[in-house]
Amino acid sequence: MPDTMLQCILCRDSVDDDIKIFKLNTVTYGTKPASFLAIRAMHQLAMDESSSYPLGSETILQDFYVDDMISGGNSVEEVLDIMRQTTELLACGNFQLRKWCSNSPDVLREVPEAERESFLKLDDGSDVTKALGLIWEPQRDKFLFTFAPQIGVGKHTKRSVLSTIARCYDPMGLIGPTLTRAKIIMQRMWRDKLHWDESLPQPLESAWTEFCKDFATVGNATFPRYILQPKARFELHAFCDASLQAYGACIYARSFRDTADEVHLLCSKARVAPLKTLTVPKLELCAAFLLANLLREIRKIDTFDCPIHCWSDSTVVLS
Repeated sequence: MPDTMLQCILCRDSVDDDIKIFKLNTVTYGTKPASFLAIRAMHQLAMDESSSYPLGSETILQDFYVDDMISGGNSVEEVLDIMRQTTELLACGNFQLRKWCSNSPDVLREVPEAERESFLKLDDGSDVTKALGLIWEPQRDKFLFTFAPQIGVGKHTKRSVLSTIARCYDPMGLIGPTLTRAKIIMQRMWRDKLHWDESLPQPLESAWTEFCKDFATVGNATFPRYILQPKARFELHAFCDASLQAYGACIYARSFRDTADEVHLLCSKARVAPLKTLTVPKLELCAAFLLANLLREIRKIDTFDCPIHCWSDSTVVLS
């Protein structure tokens, strides 16, 4: 292809040798278009083979994040069919799936040991793995937060506080209210114009130390990965609220059958109130807007095509 000439390397072993030209016939990861081309090639393959592998094509187009696939089904047979179709479809383009992991041992029965995901061991002996940055324990099918902030190690500065906050990865906001407390403390440091390596004044030092001690208990929090009941009706309940320090929104999923009713946190999002003072009604409207955007993203998922109830205790928002 003529485009490969744009990936040439000129090389020679010494100044007396002729210059050799090496041409790269593969896309080198690190170039600007590499990430797009990798995903685009996989999507094109899924569209080309959709008639032969309809379930595999749908999985590739919807359940991949870059090169990680997270999918599932309502039965072992359905999951095995997804695995078979996806593997065979990607093999048409010489893509190989590996590092398989599942909460059901029956799904992995036919998978060779070399192609299974290797586990990490926690202090309590639990076998865990990473699912898009989140710690997942397949045996109990739960997400874990094992984060433990550093307490009493050297002096606390704005740099160390930011480093501690950044170490906690929570894309779904499952421990959002806890992290919001830390962000409020961080905002106070910016308001007081502290330098990056300046020791914290006593009020901020006390607030941060108290937060770290409270956060140690959250470090063992677990959340179920599957939050719905099989063959049950479900609905979403969304809440928004605000204070002078922060505002936020959260969404709960309620699934119910004749004899069972379960409610689980689906996701949440929070913002620290701006330094420029706003009235509580304005912040309540900001919370409602945040909730509307969060719901818009959730509605893009086909699974959550269900009744939605939004709740607010603000008469301004309700009006």
